[in-house]
Amino acid sequence: MTLVVADQYPKKLGRLSALTEAQIESLQLHRRVLRGEINSREAASLRTPDPVKLGTYHRVLDQALRNLQSAIWTMIVGLNLGLVRGEELKRLIEVLPSNLEPDDPHQEELLSVIQAIVKRVVIE
Repeated sequence: MTLVVADQYPKKLGRLSALTEAQIESLQLHRRVLRGEINSREAASLRTPDPVKLGTYHRVLDQALRNLQSAIWTMIVGLNLGLVRGEELKRLIEVLPSNLEPDDPHQEELLSVIQAIVKRVVIE
C-alpha cells in the first residue's frame, strides 16, 4: 500500500470528525517527523495542495493536537454524564480491526454502533 492510499482513510474518517483535512495531514506528517523520516521543515514543504511555512505547519499541528485532546475530554464528559456508556466505548474499540482501517463491513458496523449511541442519547 502506498503512502498516498494509506493516507486516504484518515482523511475519509476526518470528514466525520472535528479535525480539518489540513490538521489530519499535519498529524500524519508529524508522525513521520517523530519516526525520524523527515524534519519539520520538510513536513511543511510536503503539505498539500501547496507547501506551507514552518510556522503555519506548527500552528495547524497545535490546533489538531488541541482538537484531539478536546475530543478525548468530550468523551470523558459524555461518560461522566451517562450519555455514553463504558461498554459502548469499548464496543467502538472492538469494532476496529488491529490496523485501524476497517473494510466496508467494519465501517458499516462502526457507523451502526455510533448511530445507536446517538439514537439512545436523543431518545432517553
